[in-house]
Amino acid sequence: MGTLKIHLKLIFLLTFFFILIYFLPTIQADIISLNPGGAGEFVVTTDKYIEGFFFGDTVCVPYTCGGLGYSCGSWSDGCGGTLSCGACGSGYTCTSGTCVADTPGGNGGAPPSANIALNPAEFNIDMEINTNVEKVIRVTNFGTSSVTVSVYQQDLSDKVILGNTSLTIPVEQAVDLDVIFVAPGEPGIYIGRIVIGGKVVLVTLNVKTKLLLFDSNIVVLNKDYKVRQGKELKTLVTLIPMGDPDRLDVTLDFAIKDYANKVYLTKSETLLVEEQVELKRNFDTGNLPLGDYVIGLELIYPGGVAPSSAHFIVIERAGSSVLGRIILFLIIMILIIAIIIIILLIIRKIKERKKESVAAAPT
Repeated sequence: MGTLKIHLKLIFLLTFFFILIYFLPTIQADIISLNPGGAGEFVVTTDKYIEGFFFGDTVCVPYTCGGLGYSCGSWSDGCGGTLSCGACGSGYTCTSGTCVADTPGGNGGAPPSANIALNPAEFNIDMEINTNVEKVIRVTNFGTSSVTVSVYQQDLSDKVILGNTSLTIPVEQAVDLDVIFVAPGEPGIYIGRIVIGGKVVLVTLNVKTKLLLFDSNIVVLNKDYKVRQGKELKTLVTLIPMGDPDRLDVTLDFAIKDYANKVYLTKSETLLVEEQVELKRNFDTGNLPLGDYVIGLELIYPGGVAPSSAHFIVIERAGSSVLGRIILFLIIMILIIAIIIIILLIIRKIKERKKESVAAAPT
């Protein structure tokens, strides 16, 4: 019986070990990240690196309008709440998450979304405080008839002046929309969207102080600027002294935001800079919802701020990850079956020994 107990303990430990390996990747911890600029909004996100943080259940991260591909309407946020993606202007109806012009005649219906293309689809602009920058968005109609589309901004109040609130575009032609970006009096990274006929132009304004002693630049190193869920965002940061060489302590404030200005992760560090330097910094994306994001950097030095930013996209996990889990599950099931067979063989062997002992005993 002593041998049987040892075998059973060994089998139990092996089973527990393989079950732990299978479920360990789903165990996560929570990090509370606050906006370094002092905004009251904060978001709880999950992180696989649990050292130094409270350990607990995975927190549900709500979807974003950009992640769902919507620019209007109210939708489930995936966490039991409601996600508000804004309203359409007069004469337009929210259809399947995009604003489209009402049908002529006022019967309340709305035609399918306009078949248009926007160029560019993204702005990332460096500006000084209290300055203006003029840009143009070209809207091309690839449909089979003339179309009228609405034009409006989201989260860029007082930071953008739109040349028109609607555009009429003849079939197979293009119309230019004049846009003026206005930098506020406070340095920082300002994020928002311009929506044209349900299509979205992503906007990031990197507003710097006028007396610039340092400049900064951040670049996403991931291929095609895409990061699979759960994988690391890899960046290259360049710090550039602009004035006479001088040793200065600077603070680097990093933040990952979506285009609705929700902060998902912040990180800060201080270092001594005396010449141009390049740094590689990686960020765990945890369970960020699918969609478009900005990694922002604010280089803070005595008397000024030098912000920079880069766009990246969170995409679905690799199929090989799912396949790997299936294979691991099958291996565990085979192991459990093998353990059961071993247990049955051991029990059978013990019974045979008992019979032999009884048969060999003197009568």
